[in-house]
Amino acid sequence: MKIKHVLIGLFSLPLLLSACTMQSSEVAMLEDLAENWIHSSYESKDAAFTMVSENMNDSGKNIGSRYIGFGFNYNADVVDTDGMVVTNVIEGGPASSVLEVGDEFISVNGVDVSQETIDNGRLSFRGKPGEPVSAMIMRDGEMMSISVTRGIVSPTYSKAQILENISQSDADTWRENSLGYDIKEIVSDPSRRIVYVKTWDKFLDDVSGLEAESLTLTRFEFDQNGKVLSVGNMTEDALILRQTGWSITR
Repeated sequence: MKIKHVLIGLFSLPLLLSACTMQSSEVAMLEDLAENWIHSSYESKDAAFTMVSENMNDSGKNIGSRYIGFGFNYNADVVDTDGMVVTNVIEGGPASSVLEVGDEFISVNGVDVSQETIDNGRLSFRGKPGEPVSAMIMRDGEMMSISVTRGIVSPTYSKAQILENISQSDADTWRENSLGYDIKEIVSDPSRRIVYVKTWDKFLDDVSGLEAESLTLTRFEFDQNGKVLSVGNMTEDALILRQTGWSITR
């Protein structure tokens, strides 16, 4: 049994590689698919859509990064015209029993929702867990008040949801803030049909406009037919915040 290490930031992820049950050609195929998946995500909206559509198992999922908040999604590209309208409520999240798809946020803790207040972070979706946050929403043409207690959100997205999210994005602004990327390392665990890809990228931060860079470790799990069963990322979020002028106080 061999042991390899993938380094990202200040931690080391040990990968225990047991006796290989796959042919080397199969391992290479999975590694190539994982690498091409990363490339497609930077290339274009169409390339990303095609990659997911053709290479993810129908029951496959994207495992998102955990965060503190409400637990919902909205289309950021249409806020100026349509407002902040809920497109998905994350199952088991703090707002799962309160919000419905189609709800439009009007204000959060007394702050009106606009592109400006979204960009400058004045809205109170994120913050200390366990704190109740009040909001005004529009549902079926009627204003109503809601309260959500912030908590840990563990988002998981189905293949259909991933494709829908890509479809709603703007092709002209796809990765417009990207300043370059490079795949640094690919490591496999053939016994579990898992591939890890470490990617470096540089970009302009949406809020500050400052340059930042980070390493991302992407984990792919494949089925027996070489289709993606799950994919998830681990990123250097704290490093990105500090590069763009934020101070982490708690």
